[in-house]
Amino acid sequence: MIRVKLIQQKKELQVPGPTSVNALLEEIGAKKTSTIVVCDKRILTPDKTVEDGMVVEVISVVSGG
Repeated sequence: MIRVKLIQQKKELQVPGPTSVNALLEEIGAKKTSTIVVCDKRILTPDKTVEDGMVVEVISVVSGG
């Protein structure tokens, strides 16, 4: 299982792996256009594979004026 930390919601989920970042975002219902996925302080691109046992952080990108 992949441990997914939802930073803004202060919540953690378990998602079966391996899976792509894109599929992981779909699984948890996150918007692909305004979300980044980080593992070990590195941003993962949508095509990267997330393996069982990994811990990732899902961060919603917010901008304002």
